[in-house]
Amino acid sequence: MLNSEKICIIGSGLTALTIAYLLSKFKLRIDIVEQVSNKKKINPTKLALSQNSLDQLCSFGLKNIQKKSNVVNKIHLHDSYSSISLKNDLEFSAPKKEALAYIIDSNSLFLDITKKIKFLRNINILRKDILSINENNFFNEVTFKNLTKENYSLIVFASMNNLFLLSKFKLRKVIDKPYKEKAYVFNLFHKKIDNKLARQFFLKDGPLAFLPVSNSETSVIWSIKNNSVNEKIVNNKKDLLKFFNIHFKELFKEIILISKLQKYNLNYNFNKLIDSKTILLFGDIANKIHPIAGQGWNMTLRNIFSLIKVIKHSQNLGFEIGNDIFIKKYLNEVNSNNFIFSSLIDGVRGIFDIKNTTYASLRKNVLVNLNQNGFIKKNLIDLANKGLFI
Repeated sequence: MLNSEKICIIGSGLTALTIAYLLSKFKLRIDIVEQVSNKKKINPTKLALSQNSLDQLCSFGLKNIQKKSNVVNKIHLHDSYSSISLKNDLEFSAPKKEALAYIIDSNSLFLDITKKIKFLRNINILRKDILSINENNFFNEVTFKNLTKENYSLIVFASMNNLFLLSKFKLRKVIDKPYKEKAYVFNLFHKKIDNKLARQFFLKDGPLAFLPVSNSETSVIWSIKNNSVNEKIVNNKKDLLKFFNIHFKELFKEIILISKLQKYNLNYNFNKLIDSKTILLFGDIANKIHPIAGQGWNMTLRNIFSLIKVIKHSQNLGFEIGNDIFIKKYLNEVNSNNFIFSSLIDGVRGIFDIKNTTYASLRKNVLVNLNQNGFIKKNLIDLANKGLFI
């Protein structure tokens, strides 16, 4: 029997569909609202899932994820301030019977969840444009542009495309820090190798990450300072192919093809919604972090798992979803964790952004010494796997 409480999820991307699918297990009525003008685009992004994130998604029936993912058993960090060196300064290895990460294509995950949602009677997809949202003491009233209205116990924003709907509320930017650099995302197609190792090179103009997708494909996320030398290289296909074959031929044997590039500006954002008691934010609209640690999607998933935890707690106590106690408990669960975790990642980015030869030499020595400390490395692996618990 379906619960009388109804949730509205605004957005139709991977974050929105994941929230809808996971919350559907609690027999809630869910409307996914997407804009009529919204056009689906192929997303070249590969996602890095931690072991904990994968385990939780599998427990909700998404068992195909592991089969479709490429396992990362090791991560190598290279402090390449002076020159690109393939010798690692710090190595992380997976615990027994686990992985440091699972690399999966975001489109594959999106399609898997979409197929499952089609068979769920308590999820309804509405292709309608929203005119306004009005809150009262008992529910949210959503008015669509065709003037029809729906009442919801809780509204979840999981898209940046509908920010205008929050104009009557106060969306406060707790942190809004531009990095003055762009992330370039593309895939390398190379000769077959044993591809289970992720690498992070800290170059002078920004970090360069390799995520192993398969034995013949590797995803690249290259964060480059605006107006730098490397920005010219990455925007010329011939120069880019030459650069990778010169510096990384030993890793990939031969790079045959580079996919189309996607680029976006990098910022560190942490937003808070004020004057709303029944609206929650998820994904980039809530917090956006540097891709340096590959933790953006894991952070979003941890927020979704926290929401599930609060829903279970509320249902056990007979509380309505979306009331003051519910919202406060959820925010207490995630705000401190998100702020501290994202600040740590920003701090790491800052450490490798200092342009000083003496400091770079000292930093390299610290990494080499840290590589000998198994206790600290284990705690860093646990932090990346499960996040903070405060």
